[in-house]
Amino acid sequence: MKSTLDCLECIVRQALRASRVATTDPAVQRQIIDETSRRIGELDLEDSPASVSMMAYEITSQLSGNADPYRELKWKQNELALAMEPALRHLVDAEPDRLEAALHIAAAGNVIDLGVMTTEQIDVEAAVTQVMHERFAVDHSAAFKASLSRCKDLLYLLDNAGEIVFDKILIEELQKHTRVTAVVKAGPMINDVLREDAEQVGLTQLCEVIDNGGAFIGSPLHRVPQAFLDRMAAADMIVGKGQGNYETVDDFDGDVFLILRAKCEIVAAHMGVKYGQVGLISTRVRNSGGVARV
Repeated sequence: MKSTLDCLECIVRQALRASRVATTDPAVQRQIIDETSRRIGELDLEDSPASVSMMAYEITSQLSGNADPYRELKWKQNELALAMEPALRHLVDAEPDRLEAALHIAAAGNVIDLGVMTTEQIDVEAAVTQVMHERFAVDHSAAFKASLSRCKDLLYLLDNAGEIVFDKILIEELQKHTRVTAVVKAGPMINDVLREDAEQVGLTQLCEVIDNGGAFIGSPLHRVPQAFLDRMAAADMIVGKGQGNYETVDDFDGDVFLILRAKCEIVAAHMGVKYGQVGLISTRVRNSGGVARV
């Protein structure tokens, strides 16, 4: 996915939010905004929104001296999601198709994103209620189940803290069909999942957990190490959660499925959905011209 002019405005807004998380010093916050704005002209719109926006967070960490501004917020989000875990499991237990229910649970968890929202804007319980009563706006679940029936090695690209608990429930269902390897980030980037988050919520006890080689938003194919590209190529099936993974791996040549809520109009238009809707998208079905919208 390529960036647009609207993405440039969004990057400055992301820098403002990040600066306020990283420091309470207005002078440093202003430096972060100024430096981000100065470097906007260097960005290549042929690159993905996720990839170009990393600049704002790198500047924030450098100028604030805070290497992981979101660490405390991530811990709290994980704890809040863990408190919801019994109720989420009950929802899966109550459905005749456990896998489909777990897919919707995972999609609901994608509402937790401090890159585009503040903590006050996140209503996880409302998201769960909404998603469990709505179908995916783009629904390639039939293709997902067909691929899963043949899959022996699934690579699961995690997204945000808190959301990882919702992913854990889906991964448990997936492991009834195939081996799952979960992927975290190698360094801090917004509230994206690190290994310590996977350990906090018990995911490391459930499946193998590896990192994608850097502090990235998503997994930008031109930035991740060759070793990780090789690991992606070796997988029978890839599941990518959230906008960052949608924006960076949607053109990877593999059996890729993307689960996300559209949190901006640009991504919504690219997905072919309305703002706020969720999708389970097979890039192969989409690229072949298959239509499965409701």
